[in-house]
Amino acid sequence: DCCLIPESPFYLEGPGGLFEFIERQLKENGHMVIVVAEGAGQEFVAQSMPAVDEKDASGNRLLLDIGLWLTQKIKDHFTKVQKMMINMKYIDPTYMIRAIPSNGSDNIYCTLLAHSAVHGAMAGFTGFTVGPVNSRHAYIPIAVSSASH
Repeated sequence: DCCLIPESPFYLEGPGGLFEFIERQLKENGHMVIVVAEGAGQEFVAQSMPAVDEKDASGNRLLLDIGLWLTQKIKDHFTKVQKMMINMKYIDPTYMIRAIPSNGSDNIYCTLLAHSAVHGAMAGFTGFTVGPVNSRHAYIPIAVSSASH
């Protein structure tokens, strides 16, 4: 329903803000999913945490974790300000995805999956995922991929 990325700034409060969007989605659908990319909303988290100028082993600036911060902001807003009861789950898949470092094959595979997803979206498809089917990359309807057999 919502994907927050560092390349597209967002704001929380006011008209057109994230809180307004969340409220509308919850009222219309009763649920929603927010995906937050690493690096999104760094300016918000930096305001509420002491400045850290640490770098990782490659020399890249370490990014602040917006996930827990955003979770708390959403909970606070809807329980204290909006007086809405919400049931929120926060999942950080960082360490659930892989147990070993990625290699070149992983990089190529992920690039092909990403290309397929973008091509499908640009062709106007919605409600699909991509994956290998009989050694070919295919668009797979979410309803089919999540159906229990």
